[in-house]
Amino acid sequence: MSNAFYTLKLTFVSLFLLFVTSSNAQTESGFFNALKNNDASGLQMYLQDQVDLCIIDNQQILLKKVALDKISDFLSTNKITNIEVMHKGASKDKSSQYKVAKITTSNGPFRFFVYSTSQEMGPKSVKEIRIDKF
Repeated sequence: MSNAFYTLKLTFVSLFLLFVTSSNAQTESGFFNALKNNDASGLQMYLQDQVDLCIIDNQQILLKKVALDKISDFLSTNKITNIEVMHKGASKDKSSQYKVAKITTSNGPFRFFVYSTSQEMGPKSVKEIRIDKF
């Protein structure tokens, strides 16, 4: 194999990996930016039609609109000043993933857990959201 071919192949693989990594980071940051800005229309694109939502031990399975209303209510009384993704993982077959973030609010820190039923946090992938005191 010639050096030019090897260099071209290495460049192509590097660009591909950069594209895949950055597109996943953009969807993740899009979700968390919408959350930080209390942007219900921005969040709604990520949620499935039914969401398992738990806010401080009050767990319910809700329609998307009702879940968004409850999240908006929570965020209107707890203004987010910072979001830090602390941990993330995926299932063995990469068919689902989760993220744990620390959200700092005007009323103290909260643990924010989000479970997604796809390889990346894309449209209609978020199935579960849990918000607990940190």
